[in-house]
Amino acid sequence: MPAAMADLDRSGGRRRRAREGGAALVAVALGAVTLGAPPTRAAAPDSAPHSVPDSLPAGPDQPVETLEVTAPRLDRPAGARAFPLTRLAGDALARSPSLRLDDILSQAVAGFSLFRRQSSLVANPTTQGVSLRGIGPNGAGRTLVLLDGVPLNDPFGGWVYWSALDPQALGAVEVVRGGGAGGYGNQALAGTIRLASRAPEPGTGAIEARGGGFATVDVSARSTLGLGRAALTVSGRYFDSAGYHQLRGADRSPADRPAASRIGVVDARLAVPFGPDTELSAGLRWYDEARNNGFRAEVNDTRALDASLRLVHAPTAGPRAEVTAYYRTRDFAQTFAIATGSGVRQVLDQFDVPGRGAGLLAKARWPLGDALLGGDTMEWGVDLRYQDGETNERFRNLGDGFTRRRLAGGEQLFVGTWAEYGAAPGERLDLTAGVRLDHWRVFDGVRRETDLATALVLRDDAIAARDAVTLNGRVGAVYGLTPALDLRAGAYTGFRVPTINEYFRPFRVGNDITEANPGLDAERLYGAEAGVDWQPLPTLRLEAGYFRNRLDGAVGNVTIAQGPGVFPPTGFVPAGGSLSQRRNIDRIVADGVETAARVALSAVLDVRLGYQFVHARIAAFQVRPELVGNRVAQSPRHTLTGAVDWRPWTPLRLNLTARHETARFDDDRNTRRLAPATLVDLRGDYRVAPGLDLFVAVENLFDAAIETRRAGDGTVTFGQPRLVSGGVRLRF
Repeated sequence: MPAAMADLDRSGGRRRRAREGGAALVAVALGAVTLGAPPTRAAAPDSAPHSVPDSLPAGPDQPVETLEVTAPRLDRPAGARAFPLTRLAGDALARSPSLRLDDILSQAVAGFSLFRRQSSLVANPTTQGVSLRGIGPNGAGRTLVLLDGVPLNDPFGGWVYWSALDPQALGAVEVVRGGGAGGYGNQALAGTIRLASRAPEPGTGAIEARGGGFATVDVSARSTLGLGRAALTVSGRYFDSAGYHQLRGADRSPADRPAASRIGVVDARLAVPFGPDTELSAGLRWYDEARNNGFRAEVNDTRALDASLRLVHAPTAGPRAEVTAYYRTRDFAQTFAIATGSGVRQVLDQFDVPGRGAGLLAKARWPLGDALLGGDTMEWGVDLRYQDGETNERFRNLGDGFTRRRLAGGEQLFVGTWAEYGAAPGERLDLTAGVRLDHWRVFDGVRRETDLATALVLRDDAIAARDAVTLNGRVGAVYGLTPALDLRAGAYTGFRVPTINEYFRPFRVGNDITEANPGLDAERLYGAEAGVDWQPLPTLRLEAGYFRNRLDGAVGNVTIAQGPGVFPPTGFVPAGGSLSQRRNIDRIVADGVETAARVALSAVLDVRLGYQFVHARIAAFQVRPELVGNRVAQSPRHTLTGAVDWRPWTPLRLNLTARHETARFDDDRNTRRLAPATLVDLRGDYRVAPGLDLFVAVENLFDAAIETRRAGDGTVTFGQPRLVSGGVRLRF
């Protein structure tokens, strides 16, 4: 065996040993003993979040809307009300016109955004990272996403597989905006999205089946079986769509294809109660996805397996505790191609991109009585995360096949602890203060490139390990000026360590090439905000707030050169293409205003509105001073969302959602402008019998042309055209 190939095999063995080490870590985690511990003083924080709630208190002509019950967990500490939260209950998710959870959230939360405007229906998985408040959207995202306490961000690249999340299986979604000191840590830079599974109800279930445009077939089912005191919930989803063309007119070539996708998900959760206040739950989820990226010879496939164990002790009074352990695997593969005069040529084949993640989170919360300020609580926790990943790929195809092979990857370890204190020194005032300490390490990095014909090593970077200790904190206060008017204020810091993908893996989209950078520093966020929440009537709630975020060391794709030409460290860049590299931007500043309102105009008509203005710009960049003052790529200044829920008569329910945003730029130089976009969706449900509904949904009702990407050669990619679908939903 040639020496270079033997090196690659030894590296693979090293990776396997690392994964076995991760499995061992989980074995230790699963055997962890619960910490004797905690709750906060009253459960008011979750029942009255400082944001537009999912259901308003009942007025004289308004029935109370039933919320879905979620699996047990600890509520938010009281003082955390200083940080805005938007909550969507399971019924609201199920009634949405949108097929995907990311589309539902983009219609409900003005600051929610994937890297681009594309839905996860067609977006490449590597662009599905989440950002909030326009603070530098990127493929990895700057928002932590949790499902029942388990991180969903990919261990290798940070993005989220939104297509793996079935809205029908969720009991609630909470979007918390603001830096994530507290219990969240790395990745929770702009906020945290907490997903909760539906609580098991033995003997119940649901089936939903729909079909529609783009040859779409979507079937999901859920059922819960009682096993003595325990309950087993099994859910699944199958989705298949022929997709649509993302290029139009002269930009579309014979090689372009509709962006088709097919997914399968199976989820099993076992809940075992130990008395009225304690529950042990175990989860196992399998996911498979296959996509065509809209171009002949461009496909990607993903397989994932998640396992978790969670123990929650949450009595009505006294200490509370929660322990969560998990292990995750991801196997990803994809290809990229370009059009040539004679057809199509593949330019990259990522044939094996494994990623693994394991972790343990334990937290305890207990009342302190009137120890300091009155009504005190203390939360303490520890957080351990390990992840590794690599890309194995073939590249450099000049027309006669691939000539090079690349191995790039590494490992990361995070160990954190935090403490948070909450107090209610008076009937009108809630306070919180927290501090978090993290040690992180990036190690075992590799980038090796070999000649496929000769096995000669052409590049073998010596990549030093990196580690650091970061200290973060947050403080917040809520003051009830009147029974109907609350004032809130908060300040926080946060951090994000670049992903393994950002450190080590270069990539190419068409003729645009982006280089990796193992010298990246961690991002640091400093933020402050203030706002008011006003509920003058049981059927009306308004909120408004101002925030200012400063992001130091933001990782961005910085343009180095325009093709054609030969440029280090990549080599040749073709005409119409560009060369970028991930680099730390010295400083990004985002000033913003966000408002939200909900009004129940009658017992049958409910209206929500949301608005965000954000001025996100590059404030300092010593290496590229010409970029200072430019707007952050993929960050619109104005975003407006709206929703109308109308029940004109008992069997019929109509839901209209809309999102409008102003122009955004697709590059750091602000030369690739994407036009403003307005998207309107509509759904109607008709109750045939108790538990049986028929529905029709229309996404992009007015068939708006929504620009999602503008390449260096001027080619424009468009989002989803009008999609009509319909089906049946059965609950039993």
